[in-house]
Amino acid sequence: MVAIILAAFLASAAFEPIGIWFLAPIGLAILFRKLVSTRHPIIESFIFGFLFNAIVLHWTGKYVGALPWLLLATLQGLFYLPVGLVQRYFKNIWLSAFVLLIMEELRSRFPFGGFGWTRVAFSQIDSPALPIVALGGVIALSGFTVVIALLLAKLNLKNSLLVAALFIAVLIVPDNPRGSGSIQLLAIQGNTPEVGLGFNSRAQAVFDLHVDATREFARGSFDAIVWPENAVDIDPMLYSEVANEIKSLNRDFRTPLIAGVVAQSQKGPQNASILYSADGVPQTVYLKRGLTPFGEYMPLRSIAELVNPFAENVVDFIPGEKRVVHKIKGHRIGPIICYEIIDDDLVRDMAKNSDALIVQTNSATFANTAQSKQQLAITRIRAVEHSRYILSVSTIGISAFIDNNGRVINKTAENNKSSLMGKLFVSNYITPIDRLF
Repeated sequence: MVAIILAAFLASAAFEPIGIWFLAPIGLAILFRKLVSTRHPIIESFIFGFLFNAIVLHWTGKYVGALPWLLLATLQGLFYLPVGLVQRYFKNIWLSAFVLLIMEELRSRFPFGGFGWTRVAFSQIDSPALPIVALGGVIALSGFTVVIALLLAKLNLKNSLLVAALFIAVLIVPDNPRGSGSIQLLAIQGNTPEVGLGFNSRAQAVFDLHVDATREFARGSFDAIVWPENAVDIDPMLYSEVANEIKSLNRDFRTPLIAGVVAQSQKGPQNASILYSADGVPQTVYLKRGLTPFGEYMPLRSIAELVNPFAENVVDFIPGEKRVVHKIKGHRIGPIICYEIIDDDLVRDMAKNSDALIVQTNSATFANTAQSKQQLAITRIRAVEHSRYILSVSTIGISAFIDNNGRVINKTAENNKSSLMGKLFVSNYITPIDRLF
């Protein structure tokens, strides 16, 4: 059991905020070695999955308590049971490792649209193998890491040479080609008056903070201003004073604004990314398609409310149904809203139909946790996977310009009012994985 606990701790330490990438294959190697020798591979594979996910996802319980966090870790741990089951009956660790990858893909899609936050690949942002994500996607990077772990599990001269050969081989994978052309963007991290679940009750204050931060930081020349998710939680279509403030801001700076807005429809609220023209008029509206379960809508509501009283406060959002891209200086800018960054299909769809991406996110619900650092790592992986430059802008977490090879060009600190000015390069290069799908 000690070995399984050690394996889970090492594998989890590959994720942010520790972020030592090579601890993932080492932790998995210990897991595979133990599964070969144990008489209880099913139980021990579950224990690994539970502990691993509980550590990485510890931030999920900061403001809602331990029970939802432990239930999430338990649900994630259940997806590791087939790994031990296959090992128990087939005695083939390579087959068990293959099942681990299959289950990783399955839990990224099921239930409630999946939750793939702890996929092995998302710990590998600093690995020399990173470029292969552009060749075969997230599953290829996870698969490469798992193969390295299998070779380390039975370490000998032959396997050592194979590990060295694999890493030498990935070094010849070329970087994504540099983009041509760019737009100058000003990202506003306006901060929030409070953090945790209650931040959104002060929507006017959050809006005012972003207006004030824009007026404070807007210096020089830029093609558009970008605000994060939840910067405007008072629907400008219903409140003329908010609409007028946006118009005044746009006209003063003579520039478009891309803002994260909670819009109200007849069916319910919708999480939107809206491009306002330089005159403050809405031009394009993207409605978030990949809603956050238990955050933006409540599956199994009666059960969820028994588990945690905070569930009663969750108002079900209405998902969008189509892709919409914003155009700045003739370039297609694809919006991705927060949780959508872990959805393979949504990110690929937006990337293939845009020249660059913006990720609008709100980390106030999980401020002072590892959530923002982990999301930034996932966003960097996506930049490489789809060869798209990305501007990620947050209310209170880390905002960053990221190039199409995953390098952070510039970023803010957390928990403060700040801004970023920079060039977002554009590219129409389609990576091999995107040519396949």
